[in-house]
Amino acid sequence: MPAVRDITDEAKVTKTNPFGKLLYAVLERVTAAQKTDLEVTLEGLQKRLNRVGGDDRLESIVETEKKLNKVLKEYMACDLEIEFQSPSVETLLTTPHLYADDGFRNIVSNKGHGLQRVIIFSILHCYSELVTGSGEKKRKPMIFAVEEPELYMHPQAQRNIRRVFRGIAEAGDQVIFSTHSALLLDVAYFDEIIRVESIQERIEEKNTVRSVVWQLPMTAMIEDLRVRHGVDATEESMRELYSHAYHPNRSEGFFAKSIILVEGPTEQYALPIYAEAAKYHLDSMNVSVVDSGGKGTMDRLYRIFNELGIPCFMLFDYDKDNDDTKIVDKSKELLGMLGENTDPPNSILIHDNVACFPNKWEDTLAIEIPDFEKLSADARRRMGLYGDSGKPLIARYIARELTSREKPVIPASIQSILQKAISVKWSKCCMCKLPTE
Repeated sequence: MPAVRDITDEAKVTKTNPFGKLLYAVLERVTAAQKTDLEVTLEGLQKRLNRVGGDDRLESIVETEKKLNKVLKEYMACDLEIEFQSPSVETLLTTPHLYADDGFRNIVSNKGHGLQRVIIFSILHCYSELVTGSGEKKRKPMIFAVEEPELYMHPQAQRNIRRVFRGIAEAGDQVIFSTHSALLLDVAYFDEIIRVESIQERIEEKNTVRSVVWQLPMTAMIEDLRVRHGVDATEESMRELYSHAYHPNRSEGFFAKSIILVEGPTEQYALPIYAEAAKYHLDSMNVSVVDSGGKGTMDRLYRIFNELGIPCFMLFDYDKDNDDTKIVDKSKELLGMLGENTDPPNSILIHDNVACFPNKWEDTLAIEIPDFEKLSADARRRMGLYGDSGKPLIARYIARELTSREKPVIPASIQSILQKAISVKWSKCCMCKLPTE
């Protein structure tokens, strides 16, 4: 199914299109007795309209016919008969029009393109069950190939389409679709995502384009978890583990040229503001700042994005003075995964694919920004924030205040982080061990 398709073609009844085959299948299931009843009804209609009905013919038709013949006889001796052609049972059952009532009943070709596409999906779904069977009667699988199913769809409808597609797949058919919508992708189903990357090269003084295809098998992730933690995971348990990292905003990363993977909203709110002031237009560069929702899920997201060939720059707090050893251990794990020294840094660590604040983002920036405390107090006062609440909002407020000055101010550490982050390159697989098959 192409991205743009006129439902008029799908709603026509022919022996070759899906809707036509559905209706011809209906005709085949009409029993002889049912067909006889319909033919009797049509015969009664003939008698009401035509002379064959004798006295049962509609009086208005008889009167009109008499008037025509009376005038005609003034010119020529002739008998004029009005005869209505009654359709056959086959004609009646194979010439319907599709109407949709979504609060206003109208023919489907006059409806919006979003509803039209859903109706086409429905026709194809029913057609697949007709061709392949369903349940215990299923004979062979059907392959659905859909281009940009999210077109003309609001977010809720897009999520519903993903649910419907999954239901089709779980029933034994296969669904392949291309998309530009983060709502149709789910981190928990990373193994179903095929990322196709277009590479432009110049070979022998000619510009060429080639495609590189990336996919991450479930078996590789299960084996990696077993080697790292001795966990005998299953497909179901892996989906549960990674569903915790799912958020449609994070799925945006699948479409990025590169990703700045940050710990939380503080960095996600402020970093793009500083980047814009530094003349790094992230959207134009197809760079996404992805909020991991906490340090605990950063490694999961990094593994998925990295193994799908997307360069990732990771930014997080080491929290070396935190009393919770699990938080510090997670920082060590992240640095170890990137091949870095896992000891607590004494100053901000900025390397090719990672930046790590010794304690917290706020602690480092408070030193680099002379009026940091005043700006923080202004933010709390203007937004009604108290205590430690609203850190992301305060970070965004400070970033906007600093970059809106006549001469924009960008903290030195942020400037260095941005320089590394926008030039990050994919280097290697980060899995502990790949399966042999």
